Amino acid sequence: MIFKKLILFTVLILSIFSFLILSIFSFSACESKGTAEKAGEKIDQAIEKTSNKASETYGAIKEKTEDIVKAVKK
Repeated sequence: MIFKKLILFTVLILSIFSFLILSIFSFSACESKGTAEKAGEKIDQAIEKTSNKASETYGAIKEKTEDIVKAVKK
């Protein structure tokens, strides 16, 4: 039982180590921005702006709803 746990732990550690090494090499290979990466950044910015506007709208709606509920309770 202990031997089996030791093997699983070793496999886990080696998997994590391999993932980290591959991540380092993949990030270091992307020095110049290509067309796809630039397009991806624009999409990310658009999504972030949309998310911010949605949060603002939600906040405004929530505030107005709370105001209405308070007015109705009076």
